[in-house]
Amino acid sequence: MMRKYWSLVNRKRRRGTVIVQTVAFGSTVAVGVAALAIDSGLMFSARQELQTAADSAALAAAAKLGTNNGDPFAAAKAEAQRYANQNRVMGENADLVDSDVEFGHAEKSGDKFVFQPGVEPLDAVRVTLRRDQTVADGPVSLFFGKTLGVHSADIRASATAMIVPRDIAVVVDLSGSMNDDSEFFHSKQFESERSGTIDGVQINIEKIWGALPVSTGKAGILNGIDPNGPGAPDVNDQQPGNGSGSPTQAGASTSGQVGPRWGWMTEWGSPVVLGSYDATTDSGLYYIKKGSTTTDADVINNLTESGYSSDERSAILSSSNDSNSGLYRNRVKVMLGLAGWRSGRDNPKYTNNQGDGDSKVESWELTQEVSYPYSGSSWNSWIDYVRSSNARMVQTDSNLRYRYGIKTFTNFLLEKEPGKHSTPELQAAPEEPLFSVKNAVGAMIDEIIRMGTDDHVSLETFAQYGNHRMDLTVPDTRSELPALLAQISENLMGYQAAYETSVTNIGGGMDKAIDELNSDRARGKASRYIVILTDGKPNVNSSNSYVGNNDSQAIGWALDRAEAAREQHITVFTIGVGGDVNEQMLMDMATSADKYYYADNNPDPNNDGAPLYVNQLQEIFRSIAGRTPVQLIQ
Repeated sequence: MMRKYWSLVNRKRRRGTVIVQTVAFGSTVAVGVAALAIDSGLMFSARQELQTAADSAALAAAAKLGTNNGDPFAAAKAEAQRYANQNRVMGENADLVDSDVEFGHAEKSGDKFVFQPGVEPLDAVRVTLRRDQTVADGPVSLFFGKTLGVHSADIRASATAMIVPRDIAVVVDLSGSMNDDSEFFHSKQFESERSGTIDGVQINIEKIWGALPVSTGKAGILNGIDPNGPGAPDVNDQQPGNGSGSPTQAGASTSGQVGPRWGWMTEWGSPVVLGSYDATTDSGLYYIKKGSTTTDADVINNLTESGYSSDERSAILSSSNDSNSGLYRNRVKVMLGLAGWRSGRDNPKYTNNQGDGDSKVESWELTQEVSYPYSGSSWNSWIDYVRSSNARMVQTDSNLRYRYGIKTFTNFLLEKEPGKHSTPELQAAPEEPLFSVKNAVGAMIDEIIRMGTDDHVSLETFAQYGNHRMDLTVPDTRSELPALLAQISENLMGYQAAYETSVTNIGGGMDKAIDELNSDRARGKASRYIVILTDGKPNVNSSNSYVGNNDSQAIGWALDRAEAAREQHITVFTIGVGGDVNEQMLMDMATSADKYYYADNNPDPNNDGAPLYVNQLQEIFRSIAGRTPVQLIQ
C-alpha cells in the first residue's frame, strides 16, 4: 500500500514538472512572435519612409531636367541627393549612391508609362534608395531580431518620375485697347472704363511715329510726299526754313528719333513726359482753332516763306470764312502745307489755274495736295478728329484740341485707324501693351526651346471673334520642334491692336483655346495649359455681339469658358496687361490664385519711366515656361 501511494505522488510531481516546462516554452515562443511582429512593423515603417524619400527625390530630380541651366543631369543628381537627405528613415539619412540615379525616356504603353534607361530624349529619372551594406548608414537595425540572431535588415525603394509634356494654348487680346498705353488717352490721369480715375503711364507715342515707314524724297528729306517748297516748284521736300535737309536730320525729334514728315509738319517737338508735358508750349504742334483767327507764329512764317502774299495770308488765317467744316478743313490743310491754295487774288503764290479770287479756301482751288499716306482714312478725317471734343486724347488733355502736328496725327492712327485695313504699317510699331505681350510670348517660346522639353504650343487671338491662328506644334521628329515653336512668336509679330475689330470677346478666345486642346493635335499624355493675356474688359457675349464694356453677359461668357476649362482639367493662367486692368475678373478666371499675374503699369525708373510691365511680362512668361510639370510613373 505504501509503495502504491508513493508511486501516485511521484507521478503527480512529474506531471507538474511537464506543465511548468510547457509554460516556459510557450512563453518563449510568444516573446519571439511579439518580437517578430514589432520588427515587421519596424521594417514596414522603414520601407514606407524610404519610398517617400525616393518619391520626393525622383520628382525633384525630374524637375531639374526641365531647367536646362548648366548641366541639368548634374543638377538633377544634386537635387535628388538633397531631397533624399531631407527625408529620414528610422531617424537616419536616406543615403543615395550616385549610380542609383538613372536617366532615360518615359515611353507611353497603353495607359501607362514605361521607363527606358539611357534612351533619348532623357525626360525621366529613376532614383533608388538603399539601407544596406553599400551605404554609409548601413542596414536598418532590428530591436528584437537580435535575440534570434538577426541584427539588421536590408531595404530598398525605387521611384521613377518624368517631365510631363505640355500642350499650351497662348491666347492674345487683339482688341483696340491693346495700344492704349501708347496713346495720349493714357498719358495722364484718365477715366477708367470700369470706374474711377487712374494715373497715367509713360506713353511711347514717339517710338510709334519712328516705327512708321519713311520713303526717300528727291532732296533727301526721307519723305517723298511733301509739297514743293518755296522758290523751287519742281523740287519736292524743300520745307520752309529747312532747305533741302539731310537724311539723318529729317523729321528728327529731341530724342533723335527719326520718322516721316507730312507737309510742313516736320518737327516732333517736345517729348511727352509723364507728369510734365504741356501741349500749349509744344513747338511741334500748330494751334488752329475753328472760329478764331490763327495767330500761331510758325504757321505765319511758313506761309510767308512759301510765297503767299500778305493778302492771301490774311484770308488763310482769318476765321471769317469758317461757315462750314469743309472751308475750315481746307484752311487747315493750307496752313499745314498739306495743300496749296490757288487763290486768284492779287499777287498770288500760284499764277496758273487760279481760283475765283474771293477769300474762301474752296476745295476746287486746292493744288499740290499731299496724298494721305495710309489706306484707310483721309486728312479731312484727321482734322475733324483733332477739333472734336469727343476724341479720347482731348478728353484726357483738353489742350490737345485744335493742335495739329505729327503727334496728334500719330495718335489719330492709334485711336481711330489702328486696324490692318486702315494702317497695316502699325504691325511693326511698338504698340503698348501689345508689343510687350509679343516680346513676352517670344521669351516664353525661347525658354521652352532652351529647356528642350517636349512642349507644344498653339496661338489663339480675339477681338470681336475668337480666332484660331496656329495649330499646336506637332513635329514629325523632335528635332523639328524648335523651328515650329519659333513660328508662334514670329506669327504673333504680324498682328496689331484692333487687327480686325476693336471690341473684346475674351470668352471667344478661351473657347478657341479649349477647342485646340481637345483637337486631334492634342496629346493624351500632356498637361494642358491656357495662357491668356488681356486687360480683362470684355464687351462681347457668347453670340459674338457687342453688348458694352464690362457688360454682365460678356463677363459671364468669359467666366463660363474659364469654368469649362477647369472642368476639363485644363490649367488657366491669366495675365493682366495695360493701364486699366479688370483684376477681379482675371483672378476669377485663373485656375487658382497663383495662376493670376498682374503686370505693373507704374513707371520703371530703370527704363525711362516706361511701365514696369515692359520687362515684367518677359519674366512672368519665363516663369510659366519654367514651371515644368513632373509626375511619378513607377
